[in-house]
Amino acid sequence: MEKSKFSPKKYLQENGRKLPVEKCLIADLYEKKGFTICLLIRRQPGGKYTFANILVDRLCLGVKSSIVNCNFTEEELDKVIDQMENHTPAIEVTPAYFHNLIYAAIDYASDLGIDPPKDFYLAEYVLDPGLVDDGIDDIEMGWNGKPYYVQGPYDNYRKIISALNSSVGIGGYEYITEM
Repeated sequence: MEKSKFSPKKYLQENGRKLPVEKCLIADLYEKKGFTICLLIRRQPGGKYTFANILVDRLCLGVKSSIVNCNFTEEELDKVIDQMENHTPAIEVTPAYFHNLIYAAIDYASDLGIDPPKDFYLAEYVLDPGLVDDGIDDIEMGWNGKPYYVQGPYDNYRKIISALNSSVGIGGYEYITEM
């Protein structure tokens, strides 16, 4: 009988939220910067790891991008953390705070008519919305009380500006376009 091939997607769907949380890391200085790298690490049976690496835009877009994977060794995971810390040191936070930060950004963007990117669905199998608590209301979004859109190279600029115009109106937001 042929052994079935391992499917990371299926593994994440079936087990992602059930795995114990090992660590929740966020890029330090995140309160001063609008973009935050967030890394959720879960321990798999047998000593390997599953992770979700999520770039959060607290200024406007919510989740900017995400990478999710499983079956990483400790050495492979250390490389992911080192890459994260190339930008700024990471600090460990509680699972509740980690989830509050991500879901606050998603809610903020949703109120602006902006959905997470299509690849975020895999991260949702690793995240646990049940960990969100009242602290979600304490996380500041936007910049000076307004959405502040910083255009990235892969953004659908017209769609985002249209959503902002519909949700908060022309003049209700600030933006920087890519040069």
